[in-house]
Amino acid sequence: MLQVLVPTVTFAFVGGLLAVALVILWLQRPVPVVSPIPRSSAPADALIVSTARLRLLESAVVHAHDAVVILEAQPRPGAGRAVLYVNDAFCRMTGYNWDEVIGRSLHFLRGPGSDPETLDAIRETLAAGRPLQIELRNYRKDGAEFWVDLSLVPVPDPNGEAAHWVMIQRDITDRKKAVDAVRRSEALFRGVFETAPAGVALTNADGRYVECNPTFAAMVGRTPEELQKLTPEAIVYPDDLAEHNRFSAEVLAGRMDRYSHAKRYVRPDGEVVWVEFSFAAIRGTGGRFEYGLGVALNVTERRKLEEQLRHAQKMEAVGQMAGGVAHDFNNLLTAVLCNLALVRLPEDHPNAPHLAAAEQAVVRAAELTGKLLGYARRNQLVSIPVQPADAFKEAVSLLRHTLDPRIEMVVDVEPDCVPFQADPALLSQVLLNLCLNARDAMPAGGRLTLSAATVDVTEDEAATQPDEARPGRFVRLSVSDTGSGMTDEVKARMFEPFFTTKEIGKGTGLGLPMVHGIMKQHRGWVAFTSTVGVGTTLHLFFPPAEIEAGRRAIQRSWPTVSLPDAVPNPSPSLPLSEPVTPLANGERTTILLVDDESMIRDIGRIVLERAGFNILTAEDGAEAVEVFEREHARVALVILDVTMPRMSGRDAFRRMVEIDPGVKVLFSTGYSSEDIAELDGSVGLLGKPYRAHELLAAVQTALQGEPAPAA
Repeated sequence: MLQVLVPTVTFAFVGGLLAVALVILWLQRPVPVVSPIPRSSAPADALIVSTARLRLLESAVVHAHDAVVILEAQPRPGAGRAVLYVNDAFCRMTGYNWDEVIGRSLHFLRGPGSDPETLDAIRETLAAGRPLQIELRNYRKDGAEFWVDLSLVPVPDPNGEAAHWVMIQRDITDRKKAVDAVRRSEALFRGVFETAPAGVALTNADGRYVECNPTFAAMVGRTPEELQKLTPEAIVYPDDLAEHNRFSAEVLAGRMDRYSHAKRYVRPDGEVVWVEFSFAAIRGTGGRFEYGLGVALNVTERRKLEEQLRHAQKMEAVGQMAGGVAHDFNNLLTAVLCNLALVRLPEDHPNAPHLAAAEQAVVRAAELTGKLLGYARRNQLVSIPVQPADAFKEAVSLLRHTLDPRIEMVVDVEPDCVPFQADPALLSQVLLNLCLNARDAMPAGGRLTLSAATVDVTEDEAATQPDEARPGRFVRLSVSDTGSGMTDEVKARMFEPFFTTKEIGKGTGLGLPMVHGIMKQHRGWVAFTSTVGVGTTLHLFFPPAEIEAGRRAIQRSWPTVSLPDAVPNPSPSLPLSEPVTPLANGERTTILLVDDESMIRDIGRIVLERAGFNILTAEDGAEAVEVFEREHARVALVILDVTMPRMSGRDAFRRMVEIDPGVKVLFSTGYSSEDIAELDGSVGLLGKPYRAHELLAAVQTALQGEPAPAA
């Protein structure tokens, strides 16, 4: 647009000067002296030529495209300089007739938009007798505004004084509108460029940045001025340079004009920024590459969220797999433990130690499945109010003989710290695991600190913590060490199952995943801070007991039988001499044993029959309902597995209650008691894996107990 306007303005200026020259010649024309008696024919010919020339000049001024105005040399008192002459172009331009203009000052062309500074410049020029060229806003007779390019020159008399003023006005309204439109367009696009939420950068054929908006500069951690001294290669992540160079070569060779891809930039502080980058080539004559326009959208946070989602999905899949494996493994361990209990050897038998070692190995395997269930959040949960000081006291007593004497243990519980809702057994596992990890991080000694406090988590604090975090009041238990700390790579994988930094055979990689799963099961979360060479602190956030009071009906204290953390002594001898609970008429007590694993059914039937019970079996929930519907009058107890094909234990239990509301059911599962917490009428929960004497103890308790009250 500006390339077109420049020659137009030049032409207007030259045309104005030409018109001024014609007017000056017309004003300085010689006045012919009419003699009554011509002395010769030569003067008459000269007069004819001069008159023709003047008529030509006058015709040129009258018919000129530009407006021509002749003004008096001096202003009149209280008014401006009077108009002596205007041509037709002036009348067309302003809308005034010739007789409405002659004798008046041109002040009538002024209006509300007239620029005072421009008017002052015209007055000063007239007063000083100097020529002037300036742009001026005028107003037509109908009030419409128009712009003129005004040229003003004095016409001197023989003494050199200004005898008249000649004014040439060219209408430049369209040009002004075009210029204003260009300026508005430039301002608009400059505003869009400066305020765009995406980074925008313009590079030249040499590959250097020409323009960069503030968003792009902030994105890559530099100022626009710094970027103009750089090339894109200076800020592209090294691993992405090969792809960047390949695209650049394709563009320069003319084989590609547009492309989009994900790439990374490196900030001066080393931070990596992910962007979705789009590029368009701007080509000139002959397809020659001139500029490249790049638009970068910062997707670093989105990438982090996607990575967190993928990680969560992976952990969820592993958790489901771990829970399923632990469930099946618990069934196998139950069969092994119960069969070992049926093998009786004298204490002096040479194979007795081997039998005890086998049982201890099974118990250790049960501990491993417990960790898998903890990670999968399928532990049996018995939730009660716990005082932080009591929890730490038990942990300290268990650790007393396992910690290096060079490790100083400190316990710090705030006096006003409130109790929290937790399962004491699972809480002990969590604290012991964290303390043992802290011990391993301080092989040369250090300080292990256990602290507890009631804290208020704000919205901002919750946003910086794991996904489970939420604002509110919580009890925070902290385990801190002054050990080696963790690197960023270790911190990113610390809760992954089977990931460990210990030597082969020294760790299973299930400790911290178990802690993570148990905390989720308690509706809490784990946060941590760690610095290499300084130490690590893990924070456990539990809901206070008063907040969880409304949930205690669901978290009932089930009579559970589970393996202790320490390796126990071998199973005691089974009471196989007489029935445990005979009926009044002397008949054996009938128990319906339901489990989808044949090994569990077989060993359970053997153990219970040796103890004097009459046993009915079913391999799934559907068969159990059929047997119970037929035999419920003499069934005193149902031992019911929770997870089975065809019909689950939950659904079978509901059908049995419909048949006999007074049915006694002892649930058996390797999963969480939360799976059956809302079911009323059960008399207990037998956790897998269990040993023979534990099965008998649970049956004895169930037969003597009453169905649990409604939740």
